[in-house]
Amino acid sequence: MSSEGEGKKPGLGQEIPEVLPLLPVRDLVVFPYMIAPLRVSRPISLDAVHVALGNEQRLCFIVAQRDSGEEDPKPHSLYRTGTVGIIMRMRKLSDGGLKILIQGLCRARIQRFIAEQPSYRVRLDILEETTPAPTVEMEALARSVKQNVERVAELGRTVQPELALVLQNVDEPGRMADLVASNLSLKLADAQAILETDDPVQRLAKVNQALENEIGILEVQNQIQSRAKEEMSKTQRDYYLREQLRQIRHELGDADSFRDEIDDLRQKVQAGGLSAEARAEADKQLRRLELMSPESAEASVVRSYLDTLVELPWKEPGPDPVDLRAARAVLDEDHYNLDH
Repeated sequence: MSSEGEGKKPGLGQEIPEVLPLLPVRDLVVFPYMIAPLRVSRPISLDAVHVALGNEQRLCFIVAQRDSGEEDPKPHSLYRTGTVGIIMRMRKLSDGGLKILIQGLCRARIQRFIAEQPSYRVRLDILEETTPAPTVEMEALARSVKQNVERVAELGRTVQPELALVLQNVDEPGRMADLVASNLSLKLADAQAILETDDPVQRLAKVNQALENEIGILEVQNQIQSRAKEEMSKTQRDYYLREQLRQIRHELGDADSFRDEIDDLRQKVQAGGLSAEARAEADKQLRRLELMSPESAEASVVRSYLDTLVELPWKEPGPDPVDLRAARAVLDEDHYNLDH
């Protein structure tokens, strides 16, 4: 069994031990180059952080739980692919927990568990990134990712302001994929699937697909918000016009009686038991009537129409009581000898 200092491999400018303490996280996938604050409170996590801080490199292996509700995750409850990270800062909290700031360095995969108490120690396979030879397809994919990042920002999605600028100077598809993925609000399973993809071009393609999906959602969301604003503007405009009309009628002295008449018609419509189609038409005519002058010929026509509409027998009649004795008495009185 190797000690934690043996079998080191290079990673982002420093040697990465093959054995590291494991820090399980919930509802989060940490990517290389990603900087994220974490709140640590579980005993298994606190011990992993203390072990990492006890080493000069301050490194740990950060991996997501399959079930975020599991308080004490077992090995089978953890994904096998995660990210080696460095603890940049640590602050103690009043409740005994810790607030740490970590930065992802490189991807790694669990080879086997070395220890499980009081926290996990794992032997890792460091997944070294390879940069494939440039191709036309790779260049097209990289351009598409950069354009989609800008489009997502235009549609209102919050991304780091400097991300688009940083991407202009990134040529490696794996690094580009990790930088963009860490800025997207991905479902845990989708983010983990991206992290587990070893081929950098395929990983970038998955990130680009996630961007396309996000753009589609944001466009529909913006359309919904735009329609809602238009409806609100129309409602406010109608209210403003009605208020103006009410003031004009008030000045002319004919507002109260006409308003009372409209209110009376509205009550009759509500109580009339109209069908859905008839009710919609009645409401439409009431709105028209509110905007008309009481003395206009059109207002008179609409009032007559509504009066007729509400007087129609819209409600279904209830069943008539059947009294055979009463019917027999009436028939006997009006006719003779019906039994024969």
